[in-house]
Amino acid sequence: MIDWPDTKIRSTALRYINQHAMDLPTWRYTLVGTAQPEVLSRIELKPGELPLVSCFLGEASWYLLSTCRVLGAYADQNVDVAALDVHADHFGNFKGSGGARIELMTLRLTDGLEATLQYETGKASMAPIYYFRYWNIKYPLLGKLRA
Repeated sequence: MIDWPDTKIRSTALRYINQHAMDLPTWRYTLVGTAQPEVLSRIELKPGELPLVSCFLGEASWYLLSTCRVLGAYADQNVDVAALDVHADHFGNFKGSGGARIELMTLRLTDGLEATLQYETGKASMAPIYYFRYWNIKYPLLGKLRA
């Protein structure tokens, strides 16, 4: 996408995500504003595309939420969809009740399909949750937001 506003999306999305993020140094698998080398070695970013949230749980379970796409892998399923093609999301036990450190997010896509990825629960769950909220709440107002 030649005219895609990656830089402005990065600035406004990171501000939005960071407003809701707490205790980032305690997060075990999740990063905001960058990506683990293990994640970056599995993908090819498009020109201008920038990482916003990433999580590396292992060779078969990881994700990258970028300024335009959702990329990842879980249970032998690869995910590569436009962020705007995610119609709805479900995060299950995002608080980590019962000691759960990892949970499944289900993404319902505009074409009717679903994608599933694992994520880190607890405080780190705010990063992917607010990433998807950004696309529904803030992105439609992007022209009015300051970078």
